Amino acid sequence: MPKYFGTDGVRGRAGKELTVELAMALGKAAGRAFRPQRVLLARDTRVSGPALAAAAAAGLAAQGVLVLDAGILPSPAISHLVPREKFDLGLVISASHNPPEDNGLKFYDREGFKLSVAEEERLEAELAGASSPLSPLAFGEIKPWPQAVTRYLELLHSLVPALRLERWRVVVDCAFGATAVAAPQLFHGLGASVQVLSAELDGCRINATGAAAPSSLQEAVRTAGADLGIAFDGDGDRAVFVDEQGNVVEGDRLMAALAPHLWAWGELREKAVVFTVLANLGAEEYLRGRGFSVLRVPVGDRNVAWTMREKGIDLGGEPSGHIVFRRYTATGDGLLTGLLVLSFLQRLGQSLGELVAPVPMYPQVRADVPVRDREGVLRHHSVQKALAQAEHLLGSQGRLVVRPSGTQPLVRIMAEGPDETILRKVVEHLAEAMRAADRTLSAGL
Repeated sequence: MPKYFGTDGVRGRAGKELTVELAMALGKAAGRAFRPQRVLLARDTRVSGPALAAAAAAGLAAQGVLVLDAGILPSPAISHLVPREKFDLGLVISASHNPPEDNGLKFYDREGFKLSVAEEERLEAELAGASSPLSPLAFGEIKPWPQAVTRYLELLHSLVPALRLERWRVVVDCAFGATAVAAPQLFHGLGASVQVLSAELDGCRINATGAAAPSSLQEAVRTAGADLGIAFDGDGDRAVFVDEQGNVVEGDRLMAALAPHLWAWGELREKAVVFTVLANLGAEEYLRGRGFSVLRVPVGDRNVAWTMREKGIDLGGEPSGHIVFRRYTATGDGLLTGLLVLSFLQRLGQSLGELVAPVPMYPQVRADVPVRDREGVLRHHSVQKALAQAEHLLGSQGRLVVRPSGTQPLVRIMAEGPDETILRKVVEHLAEAMRAADRTLSAGL
């Protein structure tokens, strides 16, 4: 398995785990591993972004690569533009939904997909390699590419060409992130009455609101009497919706509600949906009751997208708002998801709340437990004992998912079942066992 890459690229605390030296080394390694001629580069608004982007670009240019810098742009825009504009590689400097102190690098292949594990291993193998000296005239150039936002917006309009939003009141939360430039232009350009939240280019506050923290969006939708709200995350690949009553609609419930309609309209080639292990059992049962197959994969939108590609499935995603409509795009795109959902609601003549009302949802209780040694904590005998007790308490009607985060120093717990009181007891007991094990491991006992 790759040493530096997690579930979504290379991430870490900027200046600590993720240094400018590492960013430059990764740029050089990518140049050696994939031999690209042209690379498209973008970033979100984080304070560390310009320095890390410059270092990665310098590493690529030192291998003779031409780097075109799109500036602040949602990561899915790079996924779209790389194949359409004939780039050989895409690179985004972002830590997605992580806090402002973190940053990351994620690469896209020439088809717009995130790198496979094998490709990540190939890149990492080059980190230890030596660069071949270049002649002074063989260095690659680093140039701005200011037309990127315009090309991206033109693409979005072309994918949903008939959509007009003059009768819609929409609240959009840009999370102080990469959608802050594109999203207001997009929704205003479609004629919607738009209230925009958190659109300042303030990397110190990235993800303080938005998909990871939708409470301010919920309040804004209620106060404005809006038709719905859409919250993006820091790099713009997620969209979390809020209905007309201010209720959050997670991605699994939204996909379950839409899938039968998409099938009837011929938007799906297979009667199947890809979920992750975190998707709600109620959404799965709703789909199975309507003749759909449901495939569950490990957490991570890359796992969803690659499974969809392998199985020929056109709809998949995560509760967190990564949704892939494969007929339109190879990856999750928050802005495109927003446009498609609005177009589907118009076609149905329904509100978002009316659309999702038939989909039952089981109670879920989640917790993120900060730990220093994720794998060590999960292997600790006291945690193993607590896990066995939790499984017994939940019984056959409950479900437990415990996993190390692939992007942060956390262990994530999710318990699901009919009795929320039992779920809370299970999660609290497990979290305390993990905190105690982490203290023990840290003390060297």
